[in-house]
Amino acid sequence: MPGTFSDSWKLTKTAFGLIREDRALLIFPLVAGLSILGVLGLLALGMFWLILPPLASGTLSNAYAALGVALFLLAYFAMAFLSIYCTAALVGAATLKLNGQQPTAADGWRVARSRVGRLLAWAILSATVGLLIQAISSRVRGVGGVLIAGIGGASWAVVTYFIIPVIIYEDQGAWRSLSRSGKLFISTFGRSIVSNVVVGLIIAAGLFAGVVLVVVGALLLGTSLYLGIGVIVLGLAIGAVVVLIGSAAEGILRAALYRYATTGKIVPDLLPSAYAIPPPPSTLLP
Repeated sequence: MPGTFSDSWKLTKTAFGLIREDRALLIFPLVAGLSILGVLGLLALGMFWLILPPLASGTLSNAYAALGVALFLLAYFAMAFLSIYCTAALVGAATLKLNGQQPTAADGWRVARSRVGRLLAWAILSATVGLLIQAISSRVRGVGGVLIAGIGGASWAVVTYFIIPVIIYEDQGAWRSLSRSGKLFISTFGRSIVSNVVVGLIIAAGLFAGVVLVVVGALLLGTSLYLGIGVIVLGLAIGAVVVLIGSAAEGILRAALYRYATTGKIVPDLLPSAYAIPPPPSTLLP
C-alpha cells in the first residue's frame, strides 16, 4: 500500500509537471472544448430555425419531431468523437513527452489521425452505450434509476479507462480493446484509483476557489458594481483555467498509467533535446 500511494503521487506530479514544462499540451483540451461548444451552438441554431417555429404555431408534425431527434443524435455523436479524438491526440503527445521526446502539437494530432477510423468506431460505440444507460435508467423511477445511471456509468468508465491508448498503440478494434482496457485497469487498480482521486481533489479545490470568488463578487454587486463584476469575472476565469488544466492533467495521467501498466515505468525518461526526434506512431512506446 505505501508503494501504491508513493507511485500514485509520482504519477500525479508527472501529470501536472508535464503541463508546467510544456503548456502546448493544453491545446488539445482547449480545441475539444471549443469544438464541443461549436457543435452545441450549431445544434441550438438548427433547433431554433427548424423546430421552434412549427412548435410555436402548433403545427409541429412527426417529421419535424424526427428531425429534431436526428439533429440531437448527430450533435451527440459528433461531440463524443471530438472529445475522444482530442484525448487521443493528448495521450499521443504526452506519451512522447514521457518517453523523453519533445513533441509539438502536430505530433499529437498525427498520432490521433493515424487511428481516426478506429477512434470513430469507438466514439459511436461509446456514445451508443451512454445513451442506452440513460434510456434504461430513465425508465426506472426514484432511487433505482439514479443507481442504474451511477453504477452503469461508473462501471463503463472503469472498463474503458485505457481504451484510447490501447486503440492507439496496440492497433486493436473497439470491441477487442474493451477486454484489454479492463485487464490493464485491474493490473493498475490501486494506482489508477488513488492518482485519479488526487487529481480530482486538486481540480475540485481550484474550482471551489473560483466559486467562492463568484459568490463574493455577487455579494459585492450591491455596494460596488464594477468591483463585483471584476471579482465575478476573475472567479469565472479561474474556473475555466482549472477545467482546462484539469482536463489536460487527466489525459496525461491516463497516458502515464498506461505507460506504467505496459512498461513498469513511472518516472518520465529524460533525454537531451538534441535526441528528441518524434518516431512514427508504431514506435511511440518502448
